[in-house]
Amino acid sequence: MNSRRLRNRSLVLPTAVVLLALTLTGATAALAEGAPTAVTMAPAAWATPEPDGAVTAERQKIVERALSALTTPKRFRLTHGGPVHLSRPGHPDRDTNYLGKGNSNANLNEYNGFAKNPDQRPWCGFFAARMWANRGVPADPGNSRAWRSGTGDRWHPYAADRPPQPGDVLMWAGRNHAGHVAVVVGVSGTRVTTVEGNTGYHNDSIARQRYEWTGAGPVLKDRTKVIQGFASRF
Repeated sequence: MNSRRLRNRSLVLPTAVVLLALTLTGATAALAEGAPTAVTMAPAAWATPEPDGAVTAERQKIVERALSALTTPKRFRLTHGGPVHLSRPGHPDRDTNYLGKGNSNANLNEYNGFAKNPDQRPWCGFFAARMWANRGVPADPGNSRAWRSGTGDRWHPYAADRPPQPGDVLMWAGRNHAGHVAVVVGVSGTRVTTVEGNTGYHNDSIARQRYEWTGAGPVLKDRTKVIQGFASRF
């Protein structure tokens, strides 16, 4: 009985060794031929975006909104409760979208809610807030100076060696609480290009403006306000 068991075991062991050898040989050949493995890679879309990349994308969205506002018809009125008109972008020049007719200077448009509240006629701040998608804006965006006092550590006082970035909002201040803000859409060397509301043609337009970030800083055409710095959403 014991001799039979030994003979059976002697037959099983060589067979197992042969099968193992064949398996290893096949695996080696498969690897040598570059056969696909069972490793699965996670799709790139699952990766968490880098913070800097996300901020850059958001800045680009702000710029795109501003440039679109410059080239897209916008709603305005000539009188309170009057009919709604559409602006004609590119009038009187390609850097202007005039939200008025003739010499109206009504300052009644979709950005300030058609100024149902008379205190909201100045609308450069409301325009800037819309470009920021109303995110991270001061509590009273219609008040130009609130872009300095209401943005916390995202406010940066003017310094010739620290220019803004696209998507930031410049702020000027003048006498009697007057002020103005503008959305930065481009920076090249010392040249800063903006798109801003409540400016330009009859002071009731969306307009592209260009400034030099040197010396005492960007100067408005009316020269009644002085640059204070810029606010960032990030």
